[in-house]
Amino acid sequence: MTTSHEPRGDGVPSILIVDDDEELREFLVRTLQTVVPLDIEQAGGAGEARAILSRRAFDVVITDLSMPDEGGLTLMQWSHEHCPGPSWIMLTGYGTLDTAVEALQLGAFDFLSKPIHPIEPLRNAVRNALAHQCLLAERDRLNVELQDNNDRLRSHVEQLDEACRLLREQAGIIRADLHRAGIIQQALLPQKAPLLVGFHVDSLYRPSPTVGGDLYDVLRIDDRYVVLFIADAAGHGLSAAMLAVLFRNRLPIFDPETNDPRDPCVVLRDVNRSLCEALPAPGLFLTAAYCLLDTRRRKATLASAGHPPLLWVRRGGRIERINHTGPALGLSPDADFAQQCIEFEPGEGMLFYSDGLYEQFPSAMGSSTEAIAEALDLETETGRGTIEPLLAPFHGAQQNGSPPQDDVMVVLLTAEPGVSVLDHGAPMPLLKPRADVSGIEILVGADPRRTNLSIHGRGHWSHSAAFHAECSTAIEAGRDVMVDLSLCCLLDSTFLGTIHLLCDSADRSDVEFRLQGVTPEVEALFQELGMENVMEHIVPPMLPLPATMLPVGATEPHQSARALLCAHEALTALSDRNRQEFDPLVRQLRQEFAALPEAGCGIRR
Repeated sequence: MTTSHEPRGDGVPSILIVDDDEELREFLVRTLQTVVPLDIEQAGGAGEARAILSRRAFDVVITDLSMPDEGGLTLMQWSHEHCPGPSWIMLTGYGTLDTAVEALQLGAFDFLSKPIHPIEPLRNAVRNALAHQCLLAERDRLNVELQDNNDRLRSHVEQLDEACRLLREQAGIIRADLHRAGIIQQALLPQKAPLLVGFHVDSLYRPSPTVGGDLYDVLRIDDRYVVLFIADAAGHGLSAAMLAVLFRNRLPIFDPETNDPRDPCVVLRDVNRSLCEALPAPGLFLTAAYCLLDTRRRKATLASAGHPPLLWVRRGGRIERINHTGPALGLSPDADFAQQCIEFEPGEGMLFYSDGLYEQFPSAMGSSTEAIAEALDLETETGRGTIEPLLAPFHGAQQNGSPPQDDVMVVLLTAEPGVSVLDHGAPMPLLKPRADVSGIEILVGADPRRTNLSIHGRGHWSHSAAFHAECSTAIEAGRDVMVDLSLCCLLDSTFLGTIHLLCDSADRSDVEFRLQGVTPEVEALFQELGMENVMEHIVPPMLPLPATMLPVGATEPHQSARALLCAHEALTALSDRNRQEFDPLVRQLRQEFAALPEAGCGIRR
């Protein structure tokens, strides 16, 4: 049992001199006091020294090798067990090389022969021993500071993990709320067009995965007048959707005194003022195009607030642009809006659309508006057939797994009798969140032919031993193994080395080891580390996973640590570049595991 010490707190180095020769002890005291200020105590034998060492701590102990009651080496060994800490300097009057070697092997700092003349070697030995003690004290201080920092860092990481978990939960809730908001917003669109004399309307609307601010409506005022408008709030999310609804609710369509429909320029002027008063926050605005249609005269009065150009489809296939007649709504309360009138010939039409259509026809193709006009199918006899080609890029993007980030809305007013068709598509499905990259989950399931494993998230060294154990058990039993990485975003070096070892083991056992769903990021890691054999096990066709997949159990910490060593040894052997990168780690791990019982990886290669 270690005896507790009570070291001095004044910072003066302390020395204990142990010798049965009192005159020599006094001589040493006088001599050493000339080195630095010292706190020196004396003991006439080993028994007295034990009592003093049990009571307090010393920086240096100077002891005679041979004393009547007990030798200096035995005293030093006792101190190492019960009162560790001081540096030991041995003195002897019959010193030999073998004695000096034995003393140093047992832990002595220095060994000097009597008589002590000249005295300078003793002074140097004491100086060096005290300097050594200072270095040890600094090392201990740094270790304590490092441990404190590690504890604080570990606490911070745990707090961050918990914060990330809460954020992921909140993100799921927000994502579901936004999805529901998108469904509600889609329900606010007109479900059925009114009966229009001499005209019909066709619309196509495809929502993006995020809630947008696109809105349109077709309103029959009476048997003569029809109002058609389209609006697009800036940005995405709930604020854009609510702004579009606010615009719809504040439209002053009728004159409050006569109850007649108001001119489009007046409607946009008044709704702009209303929005500016209701929206003091900057950055909230929307564009809109407003049409008052006189079905008897085939006359449309149009006003546009910063909206993309309307396209007037003339007879003979000619298309004219109708640009906006004022700024976007919500920017300036004093904005004025002009309007213009056109008269339709039979069969002509007016195309309204939101700027989400620009994403389908980017400016790299030239003018996006011109590209939209060229995409119209003017040979078809129906309005719907005219605008359907505009959605071809949208459907292509969906099939490629990259749905557009903005809503796409197209409305075509055609000056001929017909059945109006409003196509709002199906609500976008609720997108599943990406795999949790802050952790990892390994699932395993079996079918009659193979053992299947799926890695979710970020592959970490602490799970590599459990992963290796599952795969090795299957390989030893002669079963094929399939590892699905489609939900794996990253593998650390230990996991990469473990996969390399498993591929080699499967090849030796003539067992199929199949890697599927390898993401470009993970494949780039295979290539960077020269894992050519692993690359040969990547199989493009995706096989289905079993219906039941269970989490892989944890392994003991020492198993994970040994897997860490073996994985990096395997990577080191692949290339000189890997050797330069991983050699320092491998050497350190080998030193740490050399003293372990049954040292070795526990992973057969």
